[in-house]
Amino acid sequence: MKKSIFSLLFALVGVGTLTTSCEDMLTPDLDRYTTNFSGKDTVNFYLGIMSNLQDMIEQNVLLGELRGDLVRPTEYASDSINDIINFRNLADGENLLLNRAAYYKVINQCNFYLSKADSMAAKNNNYYMRRELAQVQLVRAWTYMQLVQNYGKVPFIVLPVDNSNTGWETNPEDWATPDNLLNLLESKGGLKQAYQYSEQLGYPDYGKFNNGSDEFHHKFMTFNANLIYGDLYLLRGANPDDYAQAATYYHKYLDEDCDSYVKEMEVIVSNTKRNGVDNYSAIANAWKFTLMSTNFVRPDENRMAFPSASNTFFGKMLTRVPQVYGFDATSTNSTTSSTSKGSDGKEKEDVKTAGSVSLEGNYRNRQVEPSEAIERLSKAQVFVYNEVENGKQTDVKYLPLGDQRIYSAAPYVATDKGRLRFIQKFSPSAKTSFSALSPRDFSFRYGIPLYRTRQIYLRYAEAINRAGFPRYAFSVLRDGLSPETLPKATTRLVGDTTYTDATKTHIAKIEVDVYGAVDSIANGANSIDLNEIVRAKAYKWLDFSKFANKHNEGTRLAGAASTQGFGGGIIGFTDADTIWTYEKVVAQRIAAEDARRGGKLSHAAARGLLKAPAADDVVTTEKEVTDPNTGDTYKVITRTHKFKPADPSREEVAAVETLIADELALETAFEGNRYYDLMRLARHRNAAGEDGSAWMAWLISRRDEPLAPYEQPTKTGSLYNFLLQPENWYLPAPKNK
Repeated sequence: MKKSIFSLLFALVGVGTLTTSCEDMLTPDLDRYTTNFSGKDTVNFYLGIMSNLQDMIEQNVLLGELRGDLVRPTEYASDSINDIINFRNLADGENLLLNRAAYYKVINQCNFYLSKADSMAAKNNNYYMRRELAQVQLVRAWTYMQLVQNYGKVPFIVLPVDNSNTGWETNPEDWATPDNLLNLLESKGGLKQAYQYSEQLGYPDYGKFNNGSDEFHHKFMTFNANLIYGDLYLLRGANPDDYAQAATYYHKYLDEDCDSYVKEMEVIVSNTKRNGVDNYSAIANAWKFTLMSTNFVRPDENRMAFPSASNTFFGKMLTRVPQVYGFDATSTNSTTSSTSKGSDGKEKEDVKTAGSVSLEGNYRNRQVEPSEAIERLSKAQVFVYNEVENGKQTDVKYLPLGDQRIYSAAPYVATDKGRLRFIQKFSPSAKTSFSALSPRDFSFRYGIPLYRTRQIYLRYAEAINRAGFPRYAFSVLRDGLSPETLPKATTRLVGDTTYTDATKTHIAKIEVDVYGAVDSIANGANSIDLNEIVRAKAYKWLDFSKFANKHNEGTRLAGAASTQGFGGGIIGFTDADTIWTYEKVVAQRIAAEDARRGGKLSHAAARGLLKAPAADDVVTTEKEVTDPNTGDTYKVITRTHKFKPADPSREEVAAVETLIADELALETAFEGNRYYDLMRLARHRNAAGEDGSAWMAWLISRRDEPLAPYEQPTKTGSLYNFLLQPENWYLPAPKNK
């Protein structure tokens, strides 16, 4: 049995309580650290920080989901859940989810660590503390991000607090907000140093932890410096340069640190003819099984996650989110023993303890369910169905199926009250059904994901859109960005020679178009026009030439497109699709957004706001050339077309951003990001002089209305006026006692 040393760490921490279970899953295998162990090796202190992070992860997930537009309370919702959903009684301490101290417990423990850790500690010319030190700085940065997203303005402290009389609550070292957090972390929080150490030295790896049911690899718990920087720049979003910086860090992560990609995930479509009429049904099977894996051994779609123990013997159980979503959790443990001979020849007894968490859907404990907003958004999506025969597309149909991800994220379950949707993002079922699952069909995920590949690509799309590349951003949704899908700019050379009678002179007219055409790719990202291709050449964060082994598909392919037919694979959104195209979809959204604001912009007028490049500058030159063989004289006239790139219109960028917001809802619903996503996007719009506050208030206030997106576009709900004020987006600071 491994002996926990968390109790020894308590004296170093100064504040906070650490788990002291004798088999806590975050207790490292001390055999790994007995060799060359130094008093300056603080791996156990670091794992104590990870343990405290577990205490606030579930709280953060629920605060990020309940206040958004994708869930609503059921008749069985507790007062605490109801209050958060409806923005009532949000004072600190009103319920267990309103606890700012949980965040500061992590931050203060980081502060204690950083005050003790020695970045100059070396052995064999290796500064062995620096990777771990960088991780603690990144943990603190991430935790502060969650704080400012929830509370708006919070005390910023980087020195450890060891008593309650320091006055840091009212007179801190500084005040952090979404606008200045990045600057504070760089100037006072060691973020630049953390990034440098991470880039130079890589990340710590403490192997595997036993949660009682399975192994959980430490690499999932690693905070990546590129993702933290990308998120910080995107959160601030003060100007196009911030978005370009965010795109730079996301692109660097996807290029260098992420060995995964947006995979092909075919939606299974079945067709049952009744009285000669086609009846189609579909299910997003592949998406569910890829996204909601219970295995946390090798990062793939799930890039970062926090572990849950199988019972309290192994540490903290993270069951609060599944329970709010309607699942009763039961933990078990078992012990087996065996004997073996040791190196000394004596027999010894080996005792192994295991555990598990079983789930069962219980509608009486189901406190939230998918909102009308996500139901109607899903149904409103165009489902593109490609018919294929012998590997070739024969037709494209648009089926009234909507986006299928809602059915995999929240399937119907058969109860004695009828079929009800249960949110299974944290409680996946190994089964699928076109009708309803059983309440016992679900399993427990021994980890809460924080980052996943498709989510990161969508944040990248959000960044490049606001940086001025809406067509590239749209292609993240529709086609994917990789060398195999991106069209290229070409130079066009046209020759025209005439012969004159009198002078026997040839006149050669040569026209050169500098980036004069787009070399499109069959079924590629051909929404990207020449204008953006030319402009993109100046930015490394739009270069996908190195992504040869990452053939990304569009994220929408997991829910709103499919291929069926002999010899066919996934084709997705092909060139044959004439409906879900940039020109149509974005123009429609520009007109719809104008209608939301009370305008009457026509579709044709909206189409005109999709900026085309300016007219060419044509430079003409003449030169006489004599053929040395014939003596003939040629007059060469060259017309060079100089392409003038044009920036997108404000309306175009704003419309694409709302499409990204829709895709974030369809892809990441119920995972704990929605409210934070909406606040961030609303801040972007406000910073650009647009109506971000009204847009966010409109979305959330309509979540219970039985309306399709933009149906009755000016209709708002009861929360509209409250959320028009950005100060109401945040939780109130605790009252000083």
